[in-house]
Amino acid sequence: MATGVPGATGVIRGPHGIERYSAGEADVRRGVAISSRDHTRAGSITKAFTSAVILQLVASGRFGLDDSVESLLPGALPDGDQITVRQLLNMSSGLADYCSVPASPGGPDPCNPSRAERSHAWAPQELIDIGVSAPRTFAPGQGWAYTNTGYQLLGMIIERVTGASLAAEYQQRIFRPLGMKETRYAPDTVAMPRPFSRGYDVLAAGSWPDDITTISPTIAGAAGAAVSTPDDLETFIRAYLSGRLVPAPLVREMKVATPGSLNGTPPSMPLEKGGVGTYGLGLEHYTWSHSCGTFGHSGSIPGYHPYSFTTADGSRGAAMFLNADVLEPQGVIAANEVQRLVACRMRFGDIGARQG
Repeated sequence: MATGVPGATGVIRGPHGIERYSAGEADVRRGVAISSRDHTRAGSITKAFTSAVILQLVASGRFGLDDSVESLLPGALPDGDQITVRQLLNMSSGLADYCSVPASPGGPDPCNPSRAERSHAWAPQELIDIGVSAPRTFAPGQGWAYTNTGYQLLGMIIERVTGASLAAEYQQRIFRPLGMKETRYAPDTVAMPRPFSRGYDVLAAGSWPDDITTISPTIAGAAGAAVSTPDDLETFIRAYLSGRLVPAPLVREMKVATPGSLNGTPPSMPLEKGGVGTYGLGLEHYTWSHSCGTFGHSGSIPGYHPYSFTTADGSRGAAMFLNADVLEPQGVIAANEVQRLVACRMRFGDIGARQG
């Protein structure tokens, strides 16, 4: 594609029924066209899966949103008694994002691995320790900043409380009930299920974009290691907002905007420096100008940039992905425009951002 994105594809369930759109290639060397039925790494949309399981456990009385991390994972954090489950979910914990912590000289960098480090398998506690080693972004509850570290802790909480693996909990509570047969959580498995789009680093030097499909998903875990398709992601995001997965009172709770997440001033660090949307409990509420006021979650993991959108009641939905995550400026502009057009068409059946 002219903007430097190898391929983009998605599915919309809106006023015109189910629509599929694709442009570009899933495999640039072989010239294979991208398809909305291809598998992609789900990236941070996995956070919404994690949030859904946490909220189900809250609904069943296993623990409360305002219980401390220390009460659920003793010793996992040096100040775990000051950070709550709610703060992990809504990213107001102040924990540094392990992806933003500079790697030690000569040491591995989990989120930007060298070619030799791409297959390195990371344990969740290793990633948490990297985040904890950095100064806190702010005191718990005193700001907002995107952080993967908190969602690694939430994954550990799920496994500690249930006694089952995170993969089993996702399968039992989300994938099987919703018929998401093309979605899996297997961070130790690098191979992608077929059909799949390859993921690319389009900023790498060379005549071809660098194929980074085989980077270990353990860099993301409960924060971003799932694999899915646009159809399954669209099914999930509608169910998440409609109350099929989480009781209505908790759906309302997860929509509550966290102070500082839209246009917060330091120490808060809103997405893309502000104006994108508010963040709730594992849920983004996009602004009118950005994505027509829809709800959903986006993701970014090496090689892939997925998005999901739905209406406030979960009656309509859409999901899409690009098979590159870090783009040239013109690619960023194009990606943002495609995101807005897909969200607006899903909600209104046209592509203009309405006011009101």
